[in-house]
Amino acid sequence: MSRLNERIARLARISATPPDQGITRESYTELYEEGLRLVEGWMADAGLSTRRDAVGNAFGRLEGGSSGGPCLLVGSHLDTTLNAGPLDGVYGVLGAIEAVDRLRGTGSAPGRAVEVIAMTAEEPRFATGCLGSRALVGDMSADVARHLTDRDGTTLAEAMQGLSMDPERIPEARLPEGYADLFVELHIEQGAVLEQRGSRLGIVNAIAAPHDMSLTVTGTAAHAGTTPMGLRRDAFLGAAEIALAVEAAALASATGRTVGTVGAVSVRPGANNIVPGHVEIEVDIRDTELDPREAVVADMLSTAEAVCARRGLELDVKTIAQDTPVNCSETVQKAVAEACVECGIEGHVMASGAYHDAMVLARKMPVGMLFVPSQGGVSHHPDEHTDPADLDLGVDVLAGTLRRLTEPAL
Repeated sequence: MSRLNERIARLARISATPPDQGITRESYTELYEEGLRLVEGWMADAGLSTRRDAVGNAFGRLEGGSSGGPCLLVGSHLDTTLNAGPLDGVYGVLGAIEAVDRLRGTGSAPGRAVEVIAMTAEEPRFATGCLGSRALVGDMSADVARHLTDRDGTTLAEAMQGLSMDPERIPEARLPEGYADLFVELHIEQGAVLEQRGSRLGIVNAIAAPHDMSLTVTGTAAHAGTTPMGLRRDAFLGAAEIALAVEAAALASATGRTVGTVGAVSVRPGANNIVPGHVEIEVDIRDTELDPREAVVADMLSTAEAVCARRGLELDVKTIAQDTPVNCSETVQKAVAEACVECGIEGHVMASGAYHDAMVLARKMPVGMLFVPSQGGVSHHPDEHTDPADLDLGVDVLAGTLRRLTEPAL
């Protein structure tokens, strides 16, 4: 087993759930801190100088041959969803450490500085994801941290304070202008495109971005036995129609690539002998193109308003996240393609349907991504798996990519 795969297995043991139930290592917990300290040690072993910023993003820096100028960022995240697999995010951080260690092992410094970054809170423990990268681009504040809550009602600010972090310092995490001019993220695909094509490496040309909303439908709670069907203001049936409208609008998208999901439903009072009076659904609509995505959102909301008017219901819509799709750097794509040839393979150019920290960092700098296959397309699940040989190959390609992107000519 390679050192990379040994380290992936070691980090997987730092989990709140037993091995047969997957890996749970959420951001801003003692378990996450344990894992982060372990990874910082591996950064130091690779000759990188380490630091953390005000939100807990961890950096490992390899200085370049020329002083000054912007650095190149490479990495991903270490937190997991509930009952997850061992690779999502983790592979991008540990693979980056391996790749940068190879740059150091050549005996000469890269043309410019490279920093491996392990970003915090990519997974949406606190209602929305990519909090560490959002802080890097200046899209986080103490006020936001006081309002974001997890499923137990703990605010992000409280979770930070529990680890002796000061939410008021969040703005300090914003990257200074000119600090970095490129970000590269290695990741498992989390889908089945590469596997079905028989390709071992994906070159990402675009990243889909979500428009996430919470829709609250309010009717009247009433006795299920004594309230005639014609007199009901059933919030759940209204929400059910809206859920079908999400599907219909996505299917009618101009691009044919828009996807719409209702992934969370809360019904109150929540008893089978009471007509539901209050329902909240969370909707995710995403595409690699902004205007077609927003057209789907508008279509769905128009239908939702019509449904509620017809049923005598009230509708409240709150935006959770509204991110912008990203076109990946052609410079990075070219470097990845050349590194693939050097490794004896041909990369497959493809879009990412999942969003990643790269999507957020694109507000600040050009970004690029490369994928390795996911067995069965499974991710965010204990069965998440990629052939260890493909994991090692991804690092080979990443190392070749970084070498090209850090040459003085660039």
